[in-house]
Amino acid sequence: MSDTERLRGLEQYKELLQHVMEVYPNKIVFKVTTSPQWIYPSMPEWVTNGGTANTPLTSTSWDGDSYSTTAKTLIDLSAVFGVPAGVKAVLLFVWVRDSGSATNDTYLILGPTNSNLVGMAIDPHAVNDRIRRATIIVPCDANGDIYYQIGASGAGTFDVFMQVWGYYI
Repeated sequence: MSDTERLRGLEQYKELLQHVMEVYPNKIVFKVTTSPQWIYPSMPEWVTNGGTANTPLTSTSWDGDSYSTTAKTLIDLSAVFGVPAGVKAVLLFVWVRDSGSATNDTYLILGPTNSNLVGMAIDPHAVNDRIRRATIIVPCDANGDIYYQIGASGAGTFDVFMQVWGYYI
């Protein structure tokens, strides 16, 4: 579509709106909608929604903290990371490690439900305390939150680092 065609379309839209406003003065309610889309740190919407340009959303609860085996537990992404409520999915950079991963089945599972062992899994390397990094898309529940589950080799042996690099609205 050429610029001339776009301009003509905008002029027609403007004329239609002026006509509607004449016929129904003071009775128009506009509802602005947007198509579903990914929002990333390089986009203006990231800053509009509370993020810092070109910087992931982070949390002091997920910056290398040590965990033990944990049943499915809610992460309120709005409260913990500052993600807008109601997002459909998040793009996460995650790293995990466990001091006993060489001889134990260790894992982090992230997903939209509190169902046991359901979601996206990240396993530490089979070498003790070696970091495994992953970038994953995790679907969210209806509130825009996710759940985590950890299988650790012992008490406080499983370390997790997590950043939000995008969200789908």
